[in-house]
Amino acid sequence: MRLRITAPILFALASAMAPAALAVDAAAQTQPPSPPPKDAEARRQWLKTRIDEILSATPLAKAKVSAAVIDPESGKLVYGRNEKTGLNAASNVKIVTEAAALALLGPEFRWKTTVLGALQPEGGRVITNGELRGDLYVKTSGDPTLTTQDLNALAASLFAVGLRKVRGGLVVDAGAFDPTNLAPAFDQKDDCAAFRAPSSAASLNSNTVTVIVSPAATAGAPARVTVEPSSAALIVSGTVNTAIKGPAAPSVETSDGGSGQTRITVGGRILLGSEPRAFQRRIVTPDVYFAQTFKQILGKRGITVDKAARGGDAPKEGPRVLASHESPNLAVVVHDLGKRSSNFAAEQLLRTLGGENMGRPGTWQKGLEAVARYLENAGIPRGSYVMKNGSGLYDSNRFSAEQIATILRVATRDFRIASEFLASLAVGGADGTLAHRMTGSAAERFVRAKTGTLANVSCLSGIVGAPSSKPLIFSILINDVGSPLAARAAQDQITAALVTYLDPTLAK
Repeated sequence: MRLRITAPILFALASAMAPAALAVDAAAQTQPPSPPPKDAEARRQWLKTRIDEILSATPLAKAKVSAAVIDPESGKLVYGRNEKTGLNAASNVKIVTEAAALALLGPEFRWKTTVLGALQPEGGRVITNGELRGDLYVKTSGDPTLTTQDLNALAASLFAVGLRKVRGGLVVDAGAFDPTNLAPAFDQKDDCAAFRAPSSAASLNSNTVTVIVSPAATAGAPARVTVEPSSAALIVSGTVNTAIKGPAAPSVETSDGGSGQTRITVGGRILLGSEPRAFQRRIVTPDVYFAQTFKQILGKRGITVDKAARGGDAPKEGPRVLASHESPNLAVVVHDLGKRSSNFAAEQLLRTLGGENMGRPGTWQKGLEAVARYLENAGIPRGSYVMKNGSGLYDSNRFSAEQIATILRVATRDFRIASEFLASLAVGGADGTLAHRMTGSAAERFVRAKTGTLANVSCLSGIVGAPSSKPLIFSILINDVGSPLAARAAQDQITAALVTYLDPTLAK
């Protein structure tokens, strides 16, 4: 799940959870840990004792833990604690989705969006005197990266080839996926947050809308509310008042506005003279959002469309391509997905896997079948895990630490995808979801890992290295924990211990 945490929020969370996090430190470091001995077996026992101390500390004493550290060359277990126990892996499920996608689609895979028009009877031309007689078709493929800017580029290409008027309508073909928009388990909560965005072959701006609230020039006046992108698929209602003092927090919610439209309801207050506030929220019906937005973009470019925008199938034979757009390759998409932990991209990727490997339309069931076959080849049999979606959101997936570590090992040893897969993992103390963790510890910049966070779940799995040693693969899954910050502190201490185990000179 992707979270945007500002400095004030981070400070408040840290202050609220500090006692729990400190309890981990106090329990695990009442006596400063001794440096690891030189003897290999004694050093391994030192590592076991150190990790056991951290995981047995008070904040985690009642939590469920599955942890594994393995040698990537031999696959042998270096450390284990309930390593075969399946737990909610949260966003560590993205490790599975990414590895399967890179292996089955290839790092060079791209999504394509094409705009088509039918030949006119006379002269065999698509556009005559600036006009297209009939419908303008957009064939989509589930591109998770497509933005308003890309639609502007398509409109510019259409204008460049001479299109000025469409005598028919704008038809958006979203048939690459089945019509279901909500990923499995996403119905457990009714939340308009961007991390719960719907999925569709016709997707735009990660199926989110940005709402910007700017204070008025005078107290008591309604604030200015702008929406990006501007689209007939969006309806804004409500008012945000400009306040001169006191608590002020705008509220922005999205809901079903009927006829495929998304209603944006605003309220609350914003302080006079404050900076504009931007909110990202999920839209309701992706294909309507795509079609209405593109029609509006075409109009602004100088291309009028006579009839309404609608969904439908593009003709399989006959139409000519007038403009097209290709996504960045899968390696780039996976890099962004892993670093930012994008739920939306993970679900688009899973459905694409299904369509490309099991036949279109892409569905979650087909995607999960493709993943199951990949996992079987990796030595993880069906029935030994539970996977219901591609992102790990909500209470839906179960993997053991040993299984996550196995997938990491298989992916990092596959020459075809290893570099792209490793590049998608966040670097401790440097970037992605680990940018503000492990800083100043032995683990800083020596860990590449994927985080996973839910209400009472905290997971961290990846690879840890040191200049003088071969790396280790680890997975730490923690469920039923009262303090996620305490769990993170424990995970960070464990990664520091692993680095010290590999190279005692890095101990801090």
